[in-house]
Amino acid sequence: MLYNEVKYMNNLITTPHHRFFSVEKANSALVLVRPIVTELLAKHKRLTKVQFEIEALEEKLQPGQNEIEESDEALLDQLYDEMYKTLDHIAHNIEELHAVGCVFKDFQVGITDFPTHFNGRDVYLCWQHGEAEISHWHEMEDGYSGRNPVNDYFVKHSGSTEQPVC
Repeated sequence: MLYNEVKYMNNLITTPHHRFFSVEKANSALVLVRPIVTELLAKHKRLTKVQFEIEALEEKLQPGQNEIEESDEALLDQLYDEMYKTLDHIAHNIEELHAVGCVFKDFQVGITDFPTHFNGRDVYLCWQHGEAEISHWHEMEDGYSGRNPVNDYFVKHSGSTEQPVC
């Protein structure tokens, strides 16, 4: 991925928490979240392909490498247009997820976190694209590798403390 686009996308996937979810409300929100994440994954896959095509074409168009053809320059312009449009679509999708109150974390498998409270601290309910419901949680600093199953104890001791739960 091109450096500026990586920086741009990394800035997109962070958001302040303005909403805290119960397990029930987070599962209800999946009706909105699933199609957005599905689209994000497809857009990211296309973006990766377009960026690969741009890099290959730019290498071909290096001075002294080959004779530069107008059609190659036109194709490069087309690819850059598509890349920026796709980035805009991705930004819009991430903004939609932020509006729901969740945080998109991963373009490869579609990890999406929902802020909640558990035993007096902020943690994330963790959902991965393709999962039927939210069945795991993790500490804010642990990420996916620190996922723990949502059990009765977690449900009983999570949710509302000082912030309103959706």
